Parts: sequence; structure tokens; C-alpha cells
Amino acid sequence: MPDSTPSLPLRKATLAAALGALLLPLSLWIAEAPPQAPLLATLAAILFLATLLHAEAGLVILIVSMLFSPEIGLGGGGGTSLEASRSLTLRTEDLVLLLVGLAWMARMAIHKDLGAVRRTRLNALIFAYCACCLFSTLLGIEAGRVAPLVGLCFVAKYVEYFIIFFITVNYVGSQTQLRRLLVAVLITGALITAYAYWQIPQGIRPSAPFEGSEGEPNTLGGYLVLIFSLSSGLALTIPERIWKRSCAVLAAATVPPLLATLSRSSWIALVVSLGALLTLSAARRRLAAAAIVAAALLFFLQPQKVEDRLLYTFQGEEHGTLSVGHVRLDSSASARISSWGGALVGFVRHPIAGWGVTGYGFLDAQYFRVLVELGLLGFSDFALLLGTAGTAFYRAFRLLKDPLHRGLGLGMTAALAGLLAHAIGTNTFMLIRIMEPFWLLAGLCVAAPSLEEPA
Repeated sequence: MPDSTPSLPLRKATLAAALGALLLPLSLWIAEAPPQAPLLATLAAILFLATLLHAEAGLVILIVSMLFSPEIGLGGGGGTSLEASRSLTLRTEDLVLLLVGLAWMARMAIHKDLGAVRRTRLNALIFAYCACCLFSTLLGIEAGRVAPLVGLCFVAKYVEYFIIFFITVNYVGSQTQLRRLLVAVLITGALITAYAYWQIPQGIRPSAPFEGSEGEPNTLGGYLVLIFSLSSGLALTIPERIWKRSCAVLAAATVPPLLATLSRSSWIALVVSLGALLTLSAARRRLAAAAIVAAALLFFLQPQKVEDRLLYTFQGEEHGTLSVGHVRLDSSASARISSWGGALVGFVRHPIAGWGVTGYGFLDAQYFRVLVELGLLGFSDFALLLGTAGTAFYRAFRLLKDPLHRGLGLGMTAALAGLLAHAIGTNTFMLIRIMEPFWLLAGLCVAAPSLEEPA
């Protein structure tokens, strides 16, 4: 009986013909396209193939690009509001994430043993929250409250954070992989901290790279709170000397640039994070001693800008500002508190599903914004999601045996506490520079228990 399998030369000829059919239009496009287009296409192809062959390469590139990614302006979104301008600004990490996500799906299709999405306690809540965002926004579009392109771009951003979480949870299958990704996050944090020190002598408020002409000091402050909490948690838990010393130095190094951001929300977040670390860590005496020394140095050095910023909060004018007891707040704090009352009035008008993402207008307060945009449905799921994440972090700290996993759990518990405080006056859980590393680290923390289970 003759063999029906195609011969090797026939297979090679078929492959050569297919490649030729692809290369012909590609060569014609390269000849006509601008010089930078083929270069970008080549880099994208290299990233896709690197992730397809070795998923960790794509994740490391994604970690670095979270903070070092330039902006790609796409023009207006049908309006001149701050919401519209921000929503239609892409960053290179958006494209990197798209390529990494596509490569990961290709890996799952090729390697059946990878499975689909690893089950975690957060999965259902994440899907429910994304569904609430989309449902409320579609209702807002139908009612004319939401500009379609702007609202859907914001919803896509929220989904993007969770894609990072799922990719990380699915990828991490060994202690070595977790360590390498954690080291990449810490090195990126050290580079961003060094960049902030470089900005301080220039007399400007530090911000992350490529944040535009005015910068976003408040965003950098929230990110530094995350890095401070993570590195402190690891330094207080891991016995290995190189880890302990490196993380302790990084934690201490983040404080001066965090103060230099002059972000009052970030200062409050730092205090709350430090309080969580002092409450939970068994090494609280060492941490308290270090905090007292740092506070004493700050008192004697007394940075003038920090003092002025702090005092300015309680030096409001007699007219047009709010007062708390006998203390009159500055115009910025007064306007923010007034916006909370307006958000509650808006919430009463659409209490169940809200106005839709960006439907109410710009509001720089996370909890009131979620409440007015997503209504009770979205706010309830948002609270459950963060509460469940905090429980997962705390359980990792209390129940896991590996010091690295416990330190990660402690750091993420303190980080979440700090970011919850940061979110009182900022849209913390919508900021891409903070949420992308946060959800990647959350993925590492959620994946850690499976690494200690017996094979």
C-alpha cells in the first residue's frame, strides 16, 4: 500500500511557496512605507516571536515598558475635556500588551497543557466588574451621556489591567519564574526612583518618564508607595542578606522623591502603608526605629517646599473655600470635597447602573467616581474585588511558608492599604502607571500558594 504522507521535498516546496506569497506583498509594502514603519513592524514581530517561544521575555519587556513607555497621541475624541484627551493617548506598553496577549493565546493554542485561565478567587469578580463597566457605559451611550469612543477606550483600559493579572497567574509555575519577575519589578522601581532623584535638582515636582510637559507627580507618588510597600515587605521577611539589604535600601530611597512630588494623597498613602507594615510585621521594632530616624532627619533637614505644601492645605481664603471646625482648607481641597457632594447628587439620579464610564465628567476621587459612574452594581463589585484581593494578599502573608511569598503578601497588603488611602483624592485604581504593576504583582501573589502545594 503506497504511503499517502507527502514527501519531505513536497512539504518544503509548499512552505517555500507560502513564504514567497507572504514576502512579495511585504516587500512591496516596505518599498512604499515610511522608513520607521518597517522597523516598528520588525520589532513587533520579534517581540511576538520572543513571547511565543519564551513567555517570560514578553512579560519582562512589559514590566519595563509600564513606566518607560512614550505616548502616542491619537487626536481628540470628539471633545476637548481632560477625559477625552487622556483616553485617546496610547502608550507603547498598550501595543506591547496587545502583542504579549496575542502571543499568549497562540501559546495556549499550540501547547494544550497550558490550559485556559487558572482559577482564582478573583476571576468571577473581575469578569463581573468588567461587565458592569461595559453595561453602564453602553447604557450611557444609548442615553447620550457618554461619548462612545471616549467611554469605550476607558473600559478597554480597565480590561487591560486584568489581562496582565491573568497572563501572570497563568505563566508563573515555579519559584524561579516568580523570583525573576519580582526582580524585574524591583529593578524597574529602582530605575524610576533614580530618575526621580535626577529631576529634584531641576526644581520641578518629580514624575514618571514620558508623562507630557506638565507631568503627573501624583501618579508617581502612588507608584512609589507601591514600590516602598513591596520592598519593605520583602526586607522585613526574607532572611537572605542580599534580598534584605537591597530591598531595605530601595524602600528608604523611595521616600525623598515621594515627598518631593508634593502629592498630599501620596503622603497620606505612605503613612497608611507604613502603619500596615508596623501592625503586621514581626520585625516592627526595627521598622519603627528606622521610621523614627527618618522622621528626625526630615525634621532637621526640613525641606521648605514640603513644609509650605503641608501648611498651604490649612491656609484657605475666607471666601470660596470650605472650613473644618476652625480650620479653613485651601481651594484645591475645598473644590475636591465640593465635587464629592455633586457626585452624590448625580448618583441619586442614576443609582443602579450609574452614568456610565466618563458619563458624569471628570472627578478626581476614586470612590465617588465609581459610585456615580457604575452605580450600586459596579461599586459593590469594585468593593468586593478589592476586599477579596486584600484577603488573598493577607492569607499569603499569614499562611504561606516560603519567606519570599510571605514578604510578597505582606508588601501587597500594605500597598493595597496605602493605595486605598491614596484613592480618596485620586483615581488611583484607574491610573495605568500604578495599576499595571499592581495587578502584575497581584498575579504573582495569587499564584504563590500553588507553588507550595505538593506535586
